[in-house]
Amino acid sequence: MKKPISYVLLSALAWSSLVHGEELIYRQDWLKIRSATSMLQLPALQRVVNQFEANENAKIIIQYPGGDQGNQWGVELRDWLVSLGISSSAIELQPGSAMPQAITIKTEHSGLR
Repeated sequence: MKKPISYVLLSALAWSSLVHGEELIYRQDWLKIRSATSMLQLPALQRVVNQFEANENAKIIIQYPGGDQGNQWGVELRDWLVSLGISSSAIELQPGSAMPQAITIKTEHSGLR
């Protein structure tokens, strides 16, 4: 029995998210952030930071929505991570989140850290 293409595509997308530790941080959740403690209570961020810390050859990719507000949001998230002790050289900002109301944050393996 052949598997429908949509089933195969969904499986591939799910695998990609698991491999790269891709998470979403929604704008409505981010607007509640007022301290490092409240930031670290975001489950998506907890998972990414844990994956990052578990692999010495990882970096954090932040894909933010386009425009000035999206850029500001991405830079703010990076600054919070740096203030918590993650090297800025281990964080990469990329414009073009697929969702205008969310940042995509993930870990990726790299050769250097």
